Amino acid sequence: MLDGENVYTLLKTATKFLKSKGLSEPKSDAEVLLSFVLQTKRSQLPLLRSQKPTDKQILQYENYVLKRSNRKPAAYIIGVADFMGFEFKVDKNVLIPRPETEILVEVALKIAKEKNKKPILDLCTGSGCIAISLAKLGIFEDIVASDISVNALSIAKENALINNAFNIKFIESDIFEKIPDCKFDMIVSNPPYVTEYEYANLEPELKFEPKNALTAQDDGLFFYKEIAANTTKYLNSNGYIILELNSNKAEDIRQIFLDNKYTDIEIINDYSGLPRILKALKS
Repeated sequence: MLDGENVYTLLKTATKFLKSKGLSEPKSDAEVLLSFVLQTKRSQLPLLRSQKPTDKQILQYENYVLKRSNRKPAAYIIGVADFMGFEFKVDKNVLIPRPETEILVEVALKIAKEKNKKPILDLCTGSGCIAISLAKLGIFEDIVASDISVNALSIAKENALINNAFNIKFIESDIFEKIPDCKFDMIVSNPPYVTEYEYANLEPELKFEPKNALTAQDDGLFFYKEIAANTTKYLNSNGYIILELNSNKAEDIRQIFLDNKYTDIEIINDYSGLPRILKALKS
């Protein structure tokens, strides 16, 4: 399927093929897949441009490129995704970590450092990328990470072991249902927030991800309302909520937290200039 005597020509033909299939970032996809096949960093590919892959590597690469042309996400093809400089295992049971979510982690780390915040709760943890990144990069004494999905928690626990993050307690819980009767300085979450209408119009790649981790009832606002209404029991005085947002519902979500007496509410934009992170204080 792919013509190529070396890394350079193989990448070139793969990129051309993926572009012909309508992918938006064919060169990036081709590089991610080939670097995994060659077991090297993507940044090292230019240095290997004249290297000839083995027949086995070429066959594996062709298989990966074909799967990507059918719109399966690259992260699910190779089984790993990068987030905050760490590597996370991913499969069909968890969302693929995204760069926009790194902003949430950065905001949480900044608040923790400035305000000396210690215990933290990560709701809807999925792959565990938020909780594990906080454990690795912050100074948190106690981290609880919860999810309703047993399969997702299994992946999160494996990711904690892979990244040597040992100060996280994982709990199977439907939002706050089984969270211990204790209080946290900070609650973070990237909850499901896609509306059914939005889901019907998503790109094909997103249909590979678990629908229950993407969509939410009540026009995408269910989890925001649940979190805003029930955090008093779990959040210390002057505790913070930090959430990823549906950018199409940012003002609706802001109003939900205003109605629940949160203060110092701030909406932070992502790299595309879209409202993506909500930070709010419970006094």
